[in-house]
Amino acid sequence: MKKISVLVLAVVLLFALAGCGQETAGPEAGTPLSTFYEGVMAAQPEGAEELILFEESDPGLIESFYPGLDKIQLRQQAFYMPPVATAPCEIVMAEVENAADVQAVKDIFQARIDKGAADTTYPESAEGWQKLAQVQSSGNFVCMIVLPETNVIPENVFELNQ
Repeated sequence: MKKISVLVLAVVLLFALAGCGQETAGPEAGTPLSTFYEGVMAAQPEGAEELILFEESDPGLIESFYPGLDKIQLRQQAFYMPPVATAPCEIVMAEVENAADVQAVKDIFQARIDKGAADTTYPESAEGWQKLAQVQSSGNFVCMIVLPETNVIPENVFELNQ
């Protein structure tokens, strides 16, 4: 009996130690999206275009830019857009409730990029969407970001300010 107890304890300890070395699957759930936004803004180099973005909350406007997003269960979402855009400039972040929805949000964000890149009315803007816009994700967090050429898009917005 004593040998079995020691063996069980050793197996439990082994599993506990194995779990300690694992990386997390992304930022901690519920981390405010404003934390990542502030990190992006702080990462902008001196001399870059000044970014004036407002947090947008109009559901109709959001649905027009990101159709289908309202059908996905989100823990939180944040949309930062300029009042007037002279160049592609948008930061949109979401934390999905279920990890299975991450790809659907990435697809919706990519569709926004594709639409901007296909806009023939403003060729310079379309080129910016095509060359500069990107979708990033980490764990249950997803971001679509496009900034003017003079600005910097961090390699991983979800590692900033943590």
